[in-house]
Amino acid sequence: MPPNPESPALEAFRRAGLRVPAYRAFLEESGVSPESVRGPEDWSRVPVSDKRSTFGRFPIDQLCLDGRLGRLGTVLTSSGHSGRFAYGLTPAEGMAEAVRWIDDLLDFVFEVRARPTLLINCLPMGVKVSTQACTLAETSVRPDMVVGLVRTFAAHFSQIILVGEAAFVKHTLEQGRREGVVWRDHCVHLILGEEPLAENARKYLEGIMGIEPAGPRRGMVVSSMGVAELGLNLFSEVPPVAALVPLRRALHGDARLRRAMLGAADWVPALFTYDPRRIFVEFDHARRLIVTTLDPRLPLPLVRYATGDRGSVLRLDPRVRPAAEAAGVPWEVLETVPIVAIEGRGEHVMAGAEAVYPEAVKEGLYHNVALAELTTANFRLSSGRERARVRIQLSPGVRAEPQLAERFRIAIGRYARPPLEVVCEAYADFGDGMTLDYERKFRYIES
Repeated sequence: MPPNPESPALEAFRRAGLRVPAYRAFLEESGVSPESVRGPEDWSRVPVSDKRSTFGRFPIDQLCLDGRLGRLGTVLTSSGHSGRFAYGLTPAEGMAEAVRWIDDLLDFVFEVRARPTLLINCLPMGVKVSTQACTLAETSVRPDMVVGLVRTFAAHFSQIILVGEAAFVKHTLEQGRREGVVWRDHCVHLILGEEPLAENARKYLEGIMGIEPAGPRRGMVVSSMGVAELGLNLFSEVPPVAALVPLRRALHGDARLRRAMLGAADWVPALFTYDPRRIFVEFDHARRLIVTTLDPRLPLPLVRYATGDRGSVLRLDPRVRPAAEAAGVPWEVLETVPIVAIEGRGEHVMAGAEAVYPEAVKEGLYHNVALAELTTANFRLSSGRERARVRIQLSPGVRAEPQLAERFRIAIGRYARPPLEVVCEAYADFGDGMTLDYERKFRYIES
């Protein structure tokens, strides 16, 4: 829906059009002037920007207000997954507020100001989590460090929060279990990002930690999505607590409810909410996620910026409310927040004329706990004239027995209907996804 005339999104557009040299040049090339966009009827004329048309073209200072970087507190670097980097800038005078915003969020969800909390940031080096309410440890992608911290400090804190990517956290929890850590003896929460979280992966990780969704609250596994140039934790499953996770869990487990809310879908996209005071969110006809930053203090504002992700706004159909509430979904809470369904980046391969998405394969890898334990969760997809090919990396020490491939094919087939050829490969033979390879986002599509 286009913004109304008094919308912060229109104000952000006018501010960028008047004060950002690169954006002014971008508008001139598109034949649009800041003065010509006056209301919602003009919004569609505002051109959509992306990483290539901004960071790929202009010097960094020309992307900033008044063509100046100013005094910066932090620079956040994107992963470079697309082949080019983008940057998020925080002014020095905004650092205290940024920390307070993170702590307020953590406190609302986990009560970190009342409960001594050890927060372990195991995201790849360069992605910082600033906090003053928690004790912070930063390990990057060193599972031995994470396990060592838990063994040494868990008894001295009420709870631990691990922030990381799902496949790395899986690896870390499994290593801890092998080394004698009894995860269920501690209150451990997971905040998972970097890429979409498979719902079956959540169930698998909850199982290792002894979290029972319907039981006493002992820990949470929640997902978050950030975009470096736009901000960390841009979209998240919490807050509100215990609303979006039960909804996604219900849609994952109930095919009729899933069809009613999502249409013909064999897997459930990530379901997130966001703060409409922070960003203005759109999806175009191609389902591209388009974001406009609203904070006037940002040195590098972005207007109608395509992140590279695909999805849609989730509409709550009142006709499915009784079935959802029967599944434990707090419908009244959901009605109070905007909800988006993020499907990933739209990357896929073809099995003949049918598409196969990495997100569907992930659900299959984690579908069976006994099988999930045998893989690193890394895989490669490639197209075929009749069948798509899936190469699965097995965990260290697991042999590529012939029957394994068939068992994985059946599990993946629950979420990816096109015909598949599945190959299991020994850990070292796979050629990627080992040790500090976790520093980079994994490429699931075979190049």
